[in-house]
Amino acid sequence: MYYNVIALNYKECETTLDFIPLLVIAFILEFIDNGFGGGFGTIFSPLLIILGYDPRVVVPAILMSEMVSGLWGGAWHAKYHNINFKIVGLTLIGSIGAMVLATYVTGALLPTTLVKQVIGFLAVIMGIFVVAKTYIKKELTKLMGSKKYKWWQPSIMGALIGYQKGTSGGNYGPFSVTGYMVLGLPAAVAIGTTTLAEGIACAAGVALYSQITGIVLAVAIPITIGSFIADPVSAWVNNLMKNKLKPLSHSRIIGSVMILVGIVSLLKIFGFI
Repeated sequence: MYYNVIALNYKECETTLDFIPLLVIAFILEFIDNGFGGGFGTIFSPLLIILGYDPRVVVPAILMSEMVSGLWGGAWHAKYHNINFKIVGLTLIGSIGAMVLATYVTGALLPTTLVKQVIGFLAVIMGIFVVAKTYIKKELTKLMGSKKYKWWQPSIMGALIGYQKGTSGGNYGPFSVTGYMVLGLPAAVAIGTTTLAEGIACAAGVALYSQITGIVLAVAIPITIGSFIADPVSAWVNNLMKNKLKPLSHSRIIGSVMILVGIVSLLKIFGFI
């Protein structure tokens, strides 16, 4: 049975990780996410499902972590002037409403098995996207040539990525950073803007999940602490690389990991392993 904020007997999970392993994994994935623009929830969510966690434990815990890390990391990105606040606002017009809708559908309507399948499939799809975009760099560069954008474009993008985030706990960063760069933002600013917008959008998801399913603090707290510690370090690295950010190899590695984790989670869900 679930309760608001703190909930779930661990007997409902096949296995669990201790405090320190959760913290360390969160630190590593948040460093990657905040420093290079994606990978935290997209990898963490199916990974925890592989380990036997219920998705209604995983997704709210990740959203809570990314709410804190997004606001904290956003503050550090702001220090380095890597945030476009106008685009943050326009993105949130779409993201918050979509996040609320996704949270309600996932937390109250969809069966657990279907949620697990959705998370696995999204991890595979996003991994393919992350890898593929490294091979169309020239096309993206041409699109990035214009810094003019319509006000509704960040809002539509925000709605699409907000719904994915509320459903799976991941997939915000890869689409958001790429989308912002297509709209004309430099790589470092696209990452900083994503970090802050994601944190604010996740706050809406956390508020609703706390009422629908509850949030398991034994999972959410170590994930949040690990992310919190990683944020200033990764923001500094991002700023250091501001004018030479060419993470093609990095993106291909991260994308491949997303695909692998997604496939393994699907094999487990469908009983093949």
